Amino acid sequence: MFLDIMVLALLVLALIKGLKQGLVVAALSFAAVFIGLAAALKLSTWVAEWLGNSVNIAATWLPFLAFIVIMVAVFIGVRILGAVLEQALELSMLGWANKLGGFILYALLYITVFSVIIFYAEEMQFLKPEAAAASNTYPYIHFWGPYSIEAFGKIIPFFKDMFADLTNFFGGINKNIT
Repeated sequence: MFLDIMVLALLVLALIKGLKQGLVVAALSFAAVFIGLAAALKLSTWVAEWLGNSVNIAATWLPFLAFIVIMVAVFIGVRILGAVLEQALELSMLGWANKLGGFILYALLYITVFSVIIFYAEEMQFLKPEAAAASNTYPYIHFWGPYSIEAFGKIIPFFKDMFADLTNFFGGINKNIT
């Protein structure tokens, strides 16, 4: 029952956030994190050098400051792009599709994160089998986090076999405890 209440709360939160921000802002915000990180990692030495020549700041702070400047610039640029795209969707009367897509994206994101938390709770034996059996939503969501991370691992090899490795890790801990 507790799991079902948590899923319902996450879906309500996703509905509110999706209706408020929409798909365009949600997807671009998600992309901005990755684009910002990639740009900051790639360009931070160049920006740090430029800042070193432009302002009077201790050299030890320049890489960090450059990283922050690039991340903020990317976020601002992506937000402007999002506002323009969202306005275009509103003008073309597709605002409802934008909001529905935002709800779906946030619901998938929240359920994926919750599913990963459930995975950890099961492996660490915090989630009792009785609680899982009493839940109506557990059979539909417990696999989603591991499945989506493994699918992500096909695109980015760093994430490949992550849950198999974690399962082996927790299995080793459980053997050492008993």
